[in-house]
Amino acid sequence: SCSVTFCYSTQWIQIQEDPDVQGEIKIQALIYPALQTIDFNTPSYQQNENMPILPKTLMVRFWSEYFSCDKLLLQNMMANSHTTLESRSLSNFANWSIHLPEKFRKDYKYMLPGRGNTDSSARIPGVFDPRAAPLLVGDEKLRSLPQAYIATCEFDVLRDDGAIYATRLEKAGVQVTHEHFEESFHGAFMFITWPTDFAIGQKMVSHYIDWLRKNL
Repeated sequence: SCSVTFCYSTQWIQIQEDPDVQGEIKIQALIYPALQTIDFNTPSYQQNENMPILPKTLMVRFWSEYFSCDKLLLQNMMANSHTTLESRSLSNFANWSIHLPEKFRKDYKYMLPGRGNTDSSARIPGVFDPRAAPLLVGDEKLRSLPQAYIATCEFDVLRDDGAIYATRLEKAGVQVTHEHFEESFHGAFMFITWPTDFAIGQKMVSHYIDWLRKNL
């Protein structure tokens, strides 16, 4: 999730914006990706707050420690009150009340991420940088991207990151295959060998490889 996101976003921006980098990305294939740092209160973060393997506390801690060891940043992120005045304009790029398919919204109510004590976010660079959070860009950036495969799992705090990204790519005219696995959870890709050989892990890997074979 995170490692895939960082590799993807760094190479994407390098190829798109660095004239010295020669190359072209043919496809993008993302498995339960972490794509935004502005809203940690999406329906999937709320629904799966205490889910084993990747609970909300652990995912937010990963994000926080990627940028800084500042405990105040972690505290603000956990409270979803880490945005700055400048960054609030980015909220629309990850606004789940607009971009998330209805079936994922359920009965949750959208609240704009708060500001609270934002000293940590303001003085720590990169928190809302698209090189770390590639969802936080406008449609003009998305239009130039190649076709995408995005796998999301129902029992995963990151489910909505992938679903929102799939929706925004489609709206931008990018060909998208979004496979949502209703019975799956974050990390299922790891569970494909004995003694944790799960059918859902095998299914996800099989679908992913089939798509790669057809599109590479």
